[in-house]
Amino acid sequence: MKTKWDYSERAATYDKRADYSSEAIDELLDILDCKKDQVIADIGAGTGKLSIPLLMRGHNVICVEPNNNMRNIGIQNTKNFKVNWVEGTGENTNMKDSSVNYAFFGSSFNVLNQEKTLKETKRILKNNGSFACMWNHRDLNDITQKEIENIIKQYIPNYNYGKRREDPTDVIRESKIFDNIRSIQKYFVVKMRTEDIISAWKSHETLSRQSGKNFEKIISDIYNFLQPKDYFEVPYMTKIWCADLT
Repeated sequence: MKTKWDYSERAATYDKRADYSSEAIDELLDILDCKKDQVIADIGAGTGKLSIPLLMRGHNVICVEPNNNMRNIGIQNTKNFKVNWVEGTGENTNMKDSSVNYAFFGSSFNVLNQEKTLKETKRILKNNGSFACMWNHRDLNDITQKEIENIIKQYIPNYNYGKRREDPTDVIRESKIFDNIRSIQKYFVVKMRTEDIISAWKSHETLSRQSGKNFEKIISDIYNFLQPKDYFEVPYMTKIWCADLT
């Protein structure tokens, strides 16, 4: 499926991104009282970064992903689980009416038409269904992350992370589709090898879109900065927003 954000060239390194906080996922499932026999749609499932921890907890997951490269890797990553993969987008999931209990968006709600996506989410949710979106944010106050930001801004002075670092509360509330909006924030640190950090940056479509022909130069400069060390402790915050159908 053709989408405005094309992750075809990012798929091969996407798995090197940090996983979501396990504690945050557990709290989300607890808040929503998510039962094992209920159905969770992971919309914009990518390579399975959110689907896999849900499947490992024994949940019933349907993965919705428009990009062939991402979906093929995701299918391979989840081959040991009972799971269905569907070609679809947040605005057009290709799923039946009232077919799922929960619709989760792991690092995908920011690249969608959010108003249309919330309407589509309402269509596929059963009565009393719930919505959740989440992202991992690096702690930009960390010394290493500050230097990486400086490298990026040497090439892109007005670099902007866009909606992935914005609070979606107003969009959710103004839809009048969901209420009882809650948020979860969990800080965690990931020990990452330098080459994996670089691979993760290669999967960064936001940076690629804004840097254009300078993308590889930026990646190279980040590598040259990090290269003297074998690994880093990278600080993250998993941020989640969830809400219930009105």
